[in-house]
Amino acid sequence: MKKIAIIGCGWLGKALAQSLIAQGHHVRGSVTTKANLEALGNMGVEFFLLTVENETIVGDLNSFLEGVEIVVIAFPPGRRKNPDANYASRIKILVTALYKYPSCKLLLLSSIGVFGAAQGVVNEKSTPLPDSEVGQQLLSAEKLIQTTTNQATLVRLGGLVGGNRHPVKQLAGRTKIPAPKAPTNLVHREDVVRFLMSIVEQGHWGKTLHCVSPIHHQREIFYTEMSKRLNLPIPSFLKTASKRNKKVVDSSSATLFNFAYRLGECGVEGG
Repeated sequence: MKKIAIIGCGWLGKALAQSLIAQGHHVRGSVTTKANLEALGNMGVEFFLLTVENETIVGDLNSFLEGVEIVVIAFPPGRRKNPDANYASRIKILVTALYKYPSCKLLLLSSIGVFGAAQGVVNEKSTPLPDSEVGQQLLSAEKLIQTTTNQATLVRLGGLVGGNRHPVKQLAGRTKIPAPKAPTNLVHREDVVRFLMSIVEQGHWGKTLHCVSPIHHQREIFYTEMSKRLNLPIPSFLKTASKRNKKVVDSSSATLFNFAYRLGECGVEGG
């Protein structure tokens, strides 16, 4: 049994916590609002109120980290809700705090957003060339994790789907959507949890990994079909050519820990 702390027990973090607890691990989880504490407690998570800000950490980080073997950094960049959020600064603060815990291993949940939209086919060895502010912050955060004295692995996640969450719901009924032929780079939450569990339980540290479905749909065809399945308004795509061609490949997990994606289609639930 390992003692594992998840910083950011949200939509994905809670699912990971649930799986870890089911396997007998002791899990601490942090949330940023009191309203979410009860739900963690009901799951069997030792909960903490903790907020990582640009220049400080609000909450008792030392108690949160005491005796912990693995820290999973699972909070998103957060710029949609807070345009002033600086993900790289927040990761730097965490990394600095973790100097006091050199035996603690780190698992950073990063994103395929580190790659530019026109980078074509990319794998774990490809050089990220971010073309957005968020992408640049993600890359800076990754470099901080890779240079820390703690053993660390970073996992670049594809676009997350599962439960009630699916990008078709944001695209349904929209018009003039660009890049109709661009490939999707999605991954189902259940596959992500299994992927992360393998890293934690088998000890794959010092790695840069991609967790993305091997099935890359053409955007227009895929989102049109998913809209039909949910009886949503059909989205309308531009017919003009686009340079957006990013296709992110997971070329490591099958060899490293015999991983196979079970929900590679990344369709809507029940569809």
